[in-house]
Amino acid sequence: MICNKCGKEIHIKFSKCMSCSIKAKWNDPDYRNKSLKTRSTEKYKTDMKISMQKSKAWKDTQHLRTHGLKKYWENIRGCKFEDIKDVWYMYRRVVYNMTESNYKKFMDIINPGDLPRGLRKYHVDHKYSILEGFKNNIPPYVISNPHNLQMLKSSENIRKDFRCDITKKELFTGFDQHVKKTI
Repeated sequence: MICNKCGKEIHIKFSKCMSCSIKAKWNDPDYRNKSLKTRSTEKYKTDMKISMQKSKAWKDTQHLRTHGLKKYWENIRGCKFEDIKDVWYMYRRVVYNMTESNYKKFMDIINPGDLPRGLRKYHVDHKYSILEGFKNNIPPYVISNPHNLQMLKSSENIRKDFRCDITKKELFTGFDQHVKKTI
C-alpha cells in the first residue's frame, strides 16, 4: 500500500502511514506544547542525564571486554585479535544457534519450571562461558550441550558476564553423561 498524502510505502503491520501521522501529531499545537513542556522539566533532564551515564558506562565495559580479549590474544596466542575476529564471531554465532536448538529440544531439562524468557525476565545461560570455550578450543556442540545450560534471572546473567560456574573437567563429564543418556 502507498500513502495518498506523502507517496511513501505503508508497512503491512501498520494501518496508516507512520511519517504522516507523526507529522500530523507534531503539528497539533496541544501535543507539541505538552511534549516540549515535559522535556523542559528538571525530572526529565535528570532522567536523561542518568540514562546517558548508564549508556556511557555500558559502552566503557564493552570497550574493556574487547580490549581484554585483544590483549589476551596478543599475549597468549601470539597473534593479533583482528586476525581471528571473524573466527570468534562465527564461533559465537554457531554456539548461539546450537544453544537455541538444544533449548527447544531439551526444554524440560534446561527449564523445568517453564520460566518466562525475555529481556528482563530469564536468560538461557552457559555455565562454562562461550568466551572461555573459544579460548580453550572447545567445540561449539560441547558448549551448547544441555548440561552446560541453565536458566538465570537477567540481572544475575548480566552480572555474571564471562565468568564460568563450572570447570572444564565438569563440562566434559556432564557432556559425556548427557551423550550416554541420549544414546
